[in-house]
Amino acid sequence: MKPSRPRRPSPASTDDGGTPPAQTRAAIERLMSRMRAVNERLIVGAVQAQTRSESADVEAARVRADLDELMSQLRTANEQLATMAEDASAREARYRRLSGRLLTLQDEERRRLALQLHDSTGQSLAALMMNLDVVGRATQGLDARSRRALAESRTLADQTAQELRTLAYLLHPPLLDEVGLVSAIRWYAEGYTTRSGIRVNAELSDVGRLPASLETALFRVVQESLTNVHRHASTSTASIRLSMAAGVVTLEIHDEGRRRRATPPTETPPPETMGVGIQGMRERIRQLGGTFDVEFTVTGTTVRVAVPLSADVS
Repeated sequence: MKPSRPRRPSPASTDDGGTPPAQTRAAIERLMSRMRAVNERLIVGAVQAQTRSESADVEAARVRADLDELMSQLRTANEQLATMAEDASAREARYRRLSGRLLTLQDEERRRLALQLHDSTGQSLAALMMNLDVVGRATQGLDARSRRALAESRTLADQTAQELRTLAYLLHPPLLDEVGLVSAIRWYAEGYTTRSGIRVNAELSDVGRLPASLETALFRVVQESLTNVHRHASTSTASIRLSMAAGVVTLEIHDEGRRRRATPPTETPPPETMGVGIQGMRERIRQLGGTFDVEFTVTGTTVRVAVPLSADVS
């Protein structure tokens, strides 16, 4: 028989038949130590994750509470805004009713004053001039100074009567009631040219008789616009155009002069520089459901008005 070869001890063999080698024990201990360290880290990570989750839940709850509070405040603010809008709308409606009533009362007062000046004061002046004429025919007993005073008195009385008639017609022209808007505008334009020296070209279509409130409003727009031309524009000419198409009455007043008060040509002057007259005209036209625009350019100023004829305009 062949002699057997001696066996090499295996790595797991023990020195004393049951205990692992020292190197193997050290390796196992290092491995176990690392496993314990990893396990501890896992535990710590799990605890931290749980803590962070709880903190996140608390923060999320706080954010939701803040958001709910903000939404509640927003709803309250919206309700207050809605209430304020309703109040503003109601106040605007009351203002427009009051404004319309004031404009109506103003027109009625102008008509009353015009009639009083024409029928009462005018008649008194006419009687005064007749008396002066009577005295003037019997001047034999008067000296030269008295005759001059009498002649001056007759001239002053005649001038006063003329100015009184003009004032009464400007307050409320009888033509507006008697024959309508076209004749009243034409009469006013002719008198305006005589008084101011500004030539007015009037292109007036035959629009017929319009509702009284509309005729009065359009006449006041012409009156106020030409007054502004005389006060604020350096020009020798102006134009008026009146027409009606498709149930809409349009009025345009234009001057070809520069405003005496400097204003950028592409900008509308602020309300405080435009005067009460323009605001009054705009409100008159608004009361009738129309539009009122003023355009300032380097070539002049244009006022444009458009009012639809409707059943509620009287």
